[in-house]
Amino acid sequence: MLDNFWMTRHGETLIRPEYFDQDDEENVARAIIEYRERYRISPSDPDDLMVMAGGNGTADLIFDIFEMRDESDTHLASDISIQFAKEQAAKLAVLEGIDDINRGDLAKVLERMKAAIAVGDNLFNSGIDPVRDADKWLYNYWQNKIHTGWWHVDNLLEGGLAGGELGVVLGPTNRGKTMALVNIGYGAAALGSGKNIVHFTHEARVEQVARRYAARMTFRFARQDEDLENYEDELIEVARRYIPGKIRIIGGTRMTTVELENHLNRLRGEGFNFDLIIDDYPDLLQPPHRYNERRFELSAIFSWCRELADQFGVPFWGATQGNRESLSKEIVTAQDVAEDIGKANIADVIVAICQTREEEAADRCRLYMAKVRDAAKKLLFAAKYYGRSQAIITTGVVQLKKEEKDA
Repeated sequence: MLDNFWMTRHGETLIRPEYFDQDDEENVARAIIEYRERYRISPSDPDDLMVMAGGNGTADLIFDIFEMRDESDTHLASDISIQFAKEQAAKLAVLEGIDDINRGDLAKVLERMKAAIAVGDNLFNSGIDPVRDADKWLYNYWQNKIHTGWWHVDNLLEGGLAGGELGVVLGPTNRGKTMALVNIGYGAAALGSGKNIVHFTHEARVEQVARRYAARMTFRFARQDEDLENYEDELIEVARRYIPGKIRIIGGTRMTTVELENHLNRLRGEGFNFDLIIDDYPDLLQPPHRYNERRFELSAIFSWCRELADQFGVPFWGATQGNRESLSKEIVTAQDVAEDIGKANIADVIVAICQTREEEAADRCRLYMAKVRDAAKKLLFAAKYYGRSQAIITTGVVQLKKEEKDA
């Protein structure tokens, strides 16, 4: 900590006074940090440091570390500092988590441990030069993108969502948000992509979502009065020919973010290497932390979804409800997100389902690209909307009215 160069580059974000076990060590560490906050440099005179420490039985330690600084290999000290910080952060997480354990809040305990383990991980990330490091980003930019299966949307997104990106399907009540997610899962698993999908459902039963996927594959729902063995054979044959990817559906009402992440880790451990995460209603997840206001919880949930996508290196698609006004609007925009507009700020892509009653009767809808990072926004695509077979198929671009362009 007396090495000014090392503290400037790494130590200020790594070292906390409470990491030190002895009172005099903690006092000296705090004094160094306070000295740096005041003068923007590490102390070079032991007398200055003693003044900052205010005595408190620290004189011997202060003179010892100044003497050690002159005689020791500070490079070695800096090398082991990250491991020291991780270990001490983990100890603190355990101690601070005792009350959480007694309250039964295990999710908070796990969050503390994850934060402790991550201490120092980003210290040596020096970033990239967009010109000199072009080979590190240019050729891989499109490789991990996952198709939605909607040709016009994929064309706009240059192949779909990339790993670490968050896509949100927005729409009023009963306007096909889950149906849209099933189409995204189907498009990712079908020929041309062949990706593995994990689809979490909190509203519908697992069997209902499976029935929707089957309807999208066979272009019809199974009926109770038909020969279900023949339907099963048809479903298996269609999947064998046209669906090289695998789809895993997991249900759970009031699932916590920790439980969802544990499901994903278990799937990876079992050898199911998923390429895309879908969640039918992230708003229903229990957030990693409790907040006084619901809107803060929703922002935390969607931020967590994006971080999870980045952690696993895959895209994440979810759905969220539009507000009451969106029920009567021809164009649903990002401003129509219910409860918390912060969700719109976090998402990389927002696809809004727009459908009038006349369009519903005619098996039609429109997909409005309410938000797209690094691409043209405010594009509107016409689509066929077959609720009886769970298919949404884009057919072309719709010309926006002037007032809609200006909105």
